[in-house]
Amino acid sequence: MMLLSQVLGHPVISAEDARPAGQVAGIGIDPRTRRITELYLRDAKNGGDSVPWSHVRGMGPDAVIIDTDATAATETGSGGSHSRAHKRLLGKPVLTEYGEDAGTLTEVTFDPETGGIGDLYVGREQVPGSRLLGLGSYALVLGAGPTPAPGE
Repeated sequence: MMLLSQVLGHPVISAEDARPAGQVAGIGIDPRTRRITELYLRDAKNGGDSVPWSHVRGMGPDAVIIDTDATAATETGSGGSHSRAHKRLLGKPVLTEYGEDAGTLTEVTFDPETGGIGDLYVGREQVPGSRLLGLGSYALVLGAGPTPAPGE
């Protein structure tokens, strides 16, 4: 598993021609499947774009490698369908399905091979990603379930 905070700011490089495409600015998540759908990029020239997760070839401690045609896909607007507001996950308010304030999202773990979401950290509490119900421009919503004690 990787931490979202570990990949933010990583360079994104095209596999075939080693051309820089930008830096990781955030991720789009589909709350139904609990998977990453796209990477949001920060690019000094264009301001930003996104790359569909299906075009990510590899992700490591130093860079993200994408298919060369992934940059063409973003230019034609065929990137993911999620709101750009989703890219700023860390620091987003977290609410329960009952409308209660659960805290602030401080970290997200994910599988760099599949894009599957592992755990969410709300403050210092570790919450299984399976509790993710919704995600919007204002907040992330968690379903009911026991919150594990710290260290579990």
